[in-house]
Amino acid sequence: MSAFPPLPAELTIYAASELRTQWLAALDASPPDADLEVDASGVAEVDGAGVQLLVALSRQLAARDRALRLAGPSQRLSEACAALGLASLLGAADPAPQGAA
Repeated sequence: MSAFPPLPAELTIYAASELRTQWLAALDASPPDADLEVDASGVAEVDGAGVQLLVALSRQLAARDRALRLAGPSQRLSEACAALGLASLLGAADPAPQGAA
């Protein structure tokens, strides 16, 4: 598993473009057969654009038979992913919808 730059405190639309550029460069520089582990513990603010960026990175990795692992996601990031039905980004299965048996 390859280490990746940690997620910033502000994972929002204001940082998404710059982060995307940095992440693509880091992805290209990483070993081609390794999953990527990202420290997600410092995320204090997240919005839809930030989560979308994580989904895009995850899909790019999946296309290369690799995976994204978010290490120690902050409560804020966990809540955002869960609210959008993307708990799988955190390494857990999406929870069943409420009321489902």
